Amino acid sequence: MFTLEWQTAGVGWKRLDGPPPSLNPSIMALDSLDFDSEDFNLMNLAALNENLTSLAHNLTHLFNLTGGINVDLLKKFEKNRRVGDGAFYTLIFAYSVLILLGATGNSLVVMAVIRKPAMRTARNVFIINLAISDLLLCLVTMPLTLMELLSQYWPLGDTPFTCRLVGTLQATSIFVSTISITAIALDRYHVIVYPTKKSLQKVGAVGSLLVVWLLSFLLALPNFIWRTLETHHVNLPGIEVVRFCFEDWPFEHGRAYYSVFVILVQYCLPILTVSIAYARICNKLKYRMTNASSRSARSRKEDLRMKKTNTLLVSISLIFCLSWLPLNLYNVIVDLHNPFGEDTESMLIVYSVCHMAGMSSACSNPLLYGWLNDNFRKEFLEIFGVVCPCCPVVTNASRMNSLKTSRIGKEGGSLKSLPLCNHPVVLYTKAPEEQTCNGLSVDLQDQEVTFISQVVTTTT
Repeated sequence: MFTLEWQTAGVGWKRLDGPPPSLNPSIMALDSLDFDSEDFNLMNLAALNENLTSLAHNLTHLFNLTGGINVDLLKKFEKNRRVGDGAFYTLIFAYSVLILLGATGNSLVVMAVIRKPAMRTARNVFIINLAISDLLLCLVTMPLTLMELLSQYWPLGDTPFTCRLVGTLQATSIFVSTISITAIALDRYHVIVYPTKKSLQKVGAVGSLLVVWLLSFLLALPNFIWRTLETHHVNLPGIEVVRFCFEDWPFEHGRAYYSVFVILVQYCLPILTVSIAYARICNKLKYRMTNASSRSARSRKEDLRMKKTNTLLVSISLIFCLSWLPLNLYNVIVDLHNPFGEDTESMLIVYSVCHMAGMSSACSNPLLYGWLNDNFRKEFLEIFGVVCPCCPVVTNASRMNSLKTSRIGKEGGSLKSLPLCNHPVVLYTKAPEEQTCNGLSVDLQDQEVTFISQVVTTTT
């Protein structure tokens, strides 16, 4: 048992089982601070991994051994803050913006499917699952991570199960989001590259989602098993008990091994799969356009469609890669070799930036898989029309739809729904007398290009 006593003349140590360690006195009157010898063993920061609120670590700085009390850190303990006021309010603002944007965008995706039964297709099951997992990122992962970033010690009381659950929910939602993106890419690849094979049905899609969630939970399970909550009794002014929630791995470098495993499963494998799948789709488009029978105005239109589709696919891959790269690199670098030393505030700021970059995917996914999807965009505009009928974006969209309908009527054309592999593709035909094949006078290769582009930009 150690006892640190503060007196008007200075500071002194009392130890029941040996001589006191050396410590320069500090001329300041405070109450005594008691803690067990086990607390000093917490000096091993590796045991606490990235949890920077090690009691012994903080006490070393709190009672500056070179002569004096670290008043700033004492104030942080009193306020339960790990960063200064500037960083504190900046992080709250930045995370609040991400949470608001991500929650709004993904809520629109969910609302679009709920309000329109026609949107509840097997293809859209993956997109709605991605939206739900991103909602978890916005409403669960980001607030909890922000809480842990800003808090000097665990602020939720004596709740060991909550400590375990917080880490598990954070990891699970991230795994579900990235695996869902991979599933969407594989589904599009299957539909476009192998169009003659049987398409995915609702039962199969729901079964795939169950596998996604189960796999994600299993990958996140170490956070539940090896996360622990430790309680330490201290007699700081206004603070009697502090608790720390951290990962306590049973073997050396356990956290580092897990970080390497996560970067392979959650980042490298998905980005490789998504890139290969979309590269094959782009090659399919390029091959069909190269072998097109004519370079008519319609073919030039399909060239533009192909470029738009390729740009979308490349954007999805790049945004996924750039969003998650900083956080994964940070985790591996810090777990293998911490370059920050004892500069904990700088370490927290860097981690926050990397974490927000990863969380930004929850904001970009509704744009990439929702707004750029023709069917979802139409539903979004209808929702906007209900919520804000005077908004310019809704008014302009309604005007464009009216002009398009009027133009079709004047030219005597019609909208045809061409079922290919259970994926209806809307094609425009100029006049009935031009129809030669199944009611459509279109080149089959041009038709396939249209189909491929429609599969990428629509899923119903």
